[in-house]
Amino acid sequence: MRLPWVLAAFAALVEEIAAEVNGLGGASVTVTPARAPVAPTVMDANLRDHIARAAEAHAPGKWVELESAAFHDAGVVSAVLPSAMLFIPSIGGISHDFAEDSHDSDIVLGCQVMADAAASALAQARDGA
Repeated sequence: MRLPWVLAAFAALVEEIAAEVNGLGGASVTVTPARAPVAPTVMDANLRDHIARAAEAHAPGKWVELESAAFHDAGVVSAVLPSAMLFIPSIGGISHDFAEDSHDSDIVLGCQVMADAAASALAQARDGA
């Protein structure tokens, strides 16, 4: 499996650091992956479009589409149900940690975007478009 570029770059850096430590002598380091890489999951393009339109409506020019290499529930759910994800900023960029937090205004904005995206997707399904 091909790792997302950021994970591949991280793996290469770890190997480089291990080789540098091993080259110093006195200690040796062996790099062993803790688990097999999680295969990336492509999220549903239609749902992503609904989220993108809602994000642009609420935060024009201030949002980005990104990939996530984290193992999220949406990756499992997507095998049986169209899925997409919406992320909001974490204070200081800290994510997946007990110190993770977000500003209330970002939480509210994320909820507004998700509500509009869901309403748009439901309207599309209802209208059969």
